[in-house]
Amino acid sequence: MSHSFAPSLTGCAALLAALVVGAPAEAQAQDGTAPVPVGNFRETTSGATRYATPDGQIRFIFERSGRSVALLRLEGDPEVHVLHPQPAAGGGSIYRSEDGSIMLRVTAAGGITLYTRALQTGAPASEEGRVGRLTPEAIAVADMQQRFRTLQSRARQRIGQTVTFSVPAQLPPDVAGLVVDAAERAAEGLAAAPMTSVRRVIISLGRQPAVALRGDTLFIQVAPQYGYAGRPSSMTIRNIVTGSVQGPEQ
Repeated sequence: MSHSFAPSLTGCAALLAALVVGAPAEAQAQDGTAPVPVGNFRETTSGATRYATPDGQIRFIFERSGRSVALLRLEGDPEVHVLHPQPAAGGGSIYRSEDGSIMLRVTAAGGITLYTRALQTGAPASEEGRVGRLTPEAIAVADMQQRFRTLQSRARQRIGQTVTFSVPAQLPPDVAGLVVDAAERAAEGLAAAPMTSVRRVIISLGRQPAVALRGDTLFIQVAPQYGYAGRPSSMTIRNIVTGSVQGPEQ
């Protein structure tokens, strides 16, 4: 059984006209195609740390996760960014976002420098304390439905056509939270893609995060065991939809 809820719309067409719970078999393949992997992620480790710039204007949580990725959430930014480490000259590591931009530099001694669009030359950050891991929130089915309604309302003025979302049914709360986050990242990515032709987004579960565009349908595969690293980011969605070159090789 599936549930569909699409409130009446006025003005601009909404990004999300309906959430259909219980995606059909085409969530795994359409016209003989299926989502393609977007990363190679391993199990995360426990623990995360909050940092702040000297003036206290920017705070963020940084979690070094496994051997292949790290997680970063800037205060005030709803997205948890998945960063890929690379060795830095003189020791330490640099952490790049999916478009290849450096977001963090960690020295061999543990010093951290943060880079953003407003801080292109970087700003040092000091540790404020240990915090809990960056994990998706647990969301009950009823709350998940409300989150999609809210997402639709917020996206209404950002996209000029209707896009229908289909997601698996009977999700446990922790997986439902990651699916909602994946949908929110997809909405952001579509909003950043001018004149998108996407009319349908199908979210399914799989062993690896994946995304593919087939005609007017965007396939998103979520791998719950990897947490935030198990869903494509808004940057990946935008790049897939626009045909832009993606970030650093995995």
